[in-house]
Amino acid sequence: MRRDLSSSGVSGRSFLGLALAVPLVLTSCTMKPEPSAPFEILVKVSSDPGHPLPGAIIMKGGKEGPTTGADGQVSVKIGGQEGESVDLMVKCPADYVSPIHAISVLLRRNSGTKLAEYEANCPPAIRHMVIAVRADNGANLPVKVLDHTIGYTDANGAFTYALPLRPGDGVEVMLDTSAYPRMSPQNPSKQLTMKPFDDVVTFDQKFQIAAPPPKVYAKRQVPIAIKGPHRGFP
Repeated sequence: MRRDLSSSGVSGRSFLGLALAVPLVLTSCTMKPEPSAPFEILVKVSSDPGHPLPGAIIMKGGKEGPTTGADGQVSVKIGGQEGESVDLMVKCPADYVSPIHAISVLLRRNSGTKLAEYEANCPPAIRHMVIAVRADNGANLPVKVLDHTIGYTDANGAFTYALPLRPGDGVEVMLDTSAYPRMSPQNPSKQLTMKPFDDVVTFDQKFQIAAPPPKVYAKRQVPIAIKGPHRGFP
């Protein structure tokens, strides 16, 4: 049985408009903008100039990302809009100090094949101070640091020692002359401070050795004959 559209309350014109509108709505729902390709940069991390550092982690928004390789480099991909500024933090390996400031990256499309490069530094937490002692007239003297003997000067008064310290730490180095009272000065010392890089410091000291006191000899007593009272013939 044929049903009249007009009797159902829907006009032919309205039905046609609805039929045309549905495909348009469906089309608009299925069309999504394609996400833009991420931006890519190169991060280089070193412990000291010329010393690449592997194992440094690049972080964004508190989340860990890629890690530097044996050459201290890593390629980092970042999502965002061109012209946007993004902060990256570097988490250094154990025994290295992480930078407190972020790497500020400006998102730009590369015009060539070379990636934009950013650098970060992770200095060692422990540095080494090489102490070189040169003691004139100071052979076989104990060398003390923080009241601990770390070695002895040789026959020429020389001694060398590498002391591990944190940058900013201070130590006192002393030459112990307690066993040599005729040496002066007695127990000389030098205050040293660790710099933010490996360092070599010298401790030069000249000693004077006093002559031994002259020996005092007791005067020999000559026996004196004591004459008793005269008796007998003269």
